[in-house]
Amino acid sequence: MRSNLESYYHRSRLIVKYWENTLSEEESEELEAWIDASEENRLLFAELSKEVTLKEELKQMGKYHPQQAWKKVEAGRKEKKQVPWAGVIATLIMLLLAITLKWCYLREAPPADKKIDNRGVSR
Repeated sequence: MRSNLESYYHRSRLIVKYWENTLSEEESEELEAWIDASEENRLLFAELSKEVTLKEELKQMGKYHPQQAWKKVEAGRKEKKQVPWAGVIATLIMLLLAITLKWCYLREAPPADKKIDNRGVSR
């Protein structure tokens, strides 16, 4: 049994083949059975088969190039996989610099038991 998406795709292919007049006898019977199955199907088929709708749909289909679309998808996937190494390296350098400065500051801090006056002299 087909999933809903597969069923929609299959019916749409049948309708396109109907428009192109390339339906086999079996496909023609299947399309007719689908149209006769419900009023909603009949109305949808009638709307899709209107000349204005048909011309617009065929024009849109003519603009679609599956190979070019797939190339765009592949290019987008490759772009997302690239790691911004400059940003990673800059972040690591900043982190190391911060750790080094903190370590130097703590190392040079006077012991807690010595008091420092306002002039920086320990007593």
